[in-house]
Amino acid sequence: MELRHLRYFLAIVNAKSFTHAAETLGIGQPPLSMQIRDLEKEVGTELFHRVARGVELTPAGNEFYQVVKAIPELVETAKTAALKASRGESGILKVGFTTSSVFNRAVTQSVKTFSKKYPSLEMQFEETHTNMLINSVNNGTLDVAFVRTEHLAETALRLQVILHEPLVVALPMDHPLAQRSEISLHEIAAEPLIMCPQERSRFLHSTIRRISDEEGVTLTYKRTTPTVASIINLVSAGLGISIVPASLENNASAGIDVAFVKINHKNANVPLSIISRVNERSPAVNHFLKMFV
Repeated sequence: MELRHLRYFLAIVNAKSFTHAAETLGIGQPPLSMQIRDLEKEVGTELFHRVARGVELTPAGNEFYQVVKAIPELVETAKTAALKASRGESGILKVGFTTSSVFNRAVTQSVKTFSKKYPSLEMQFEETHTNMLINSVNNGTLDVAFVRTEHLAETALRLQVILHEPLVVALPMDHPLAQRSEISLHEIAAEPLIMCPQERSRFLHSTIRRISDEEGVTLTYKRTTPTVASIINLVSAGLGISIVPASLENNASAGIDVAFVKINHKNANVPLSIISRVNERSPAVNHFLKMFV
């Protein structure tokens, strides 16, 4: 049984005549009759019987009609869905973020713009640290991810640096340096520093270590906490200071008494990059990546 058999069958049902159906379909009546005989043979029973003014469905034909009448519309729906997917306009796009990158407006604006342009495409999100995101993109769990690095050891992945974001010092609002426009690392060397563990933010740690070495400063690492959000809360509670990407100021909600002050060092910045697989074939993924070209 092929789709054309169903199309011919439904045309006869609508026309109530082999002759009129053949005219509508643009074929001769004998070939149409032959196609219906083939269909009836496959179904195993007669579907039509002749009446004075044309043909009517047999009881078996009516049951058959009730089931197959929706098939042409389903086929068109399937074709439309397939075409949308082939153009990257539907399906699922799995996006990962580091905790700090989700606060960067370049990221949130790109997601907003993309979702408006492709409303039929479902976006799923995961938030974790850079190393985990790299693994997830590499093994196909995620399609793309925003990460805090500009170097990749994995040859199966490609990386594009979107921007370099300034690092700032997060201080309790009542700290003596909180009202300054910028701070040197020497001024905060003795302050208790609150950071995420190194294994969760390697590039941030290496950047801080590099710029402090350039300044000849040894910082006082005091506490670790697993998330950037908890860093801000601990700083607000007066338990120490931190060095974070500037976009975290976007997460400073009302009631969080934290000041963000620029670091006086030309290399005090961290990259915000997007990673994907080198041989990515998904049109949706490639549409998303083009937003950052």
